Amino acid sequence: MAYPMFPLVSAPASYMPVPVDLVQRLASFTLAHPGEPGGLAADEIRHLNLPCGSYGYESEAVDAWLDELAEQLEKR
Repeated sequence: MAYPMFPLVSAPASYMPVPVDLVQRLASFTLAHPGEPGGLAADEIRHLNLPCGSYGYESEAVDAWLDELAEQLEKR
């Protein structure tokens, strides 16, 4: 799964970049090392509560990626 580069936007309810970037790194680790402890689970992705701000990543794009990631993790 390719990890998108989300554009930064100035819009209400956009996701703050640092937490999204952290999820991307954890997802990369989880997919590269499926049996290792500390990886993400599909349910964890579905129940994420990412902080929002007036400047950050477009929430619709991040939500779509998170849905794809959860589906991929569930198939493992």
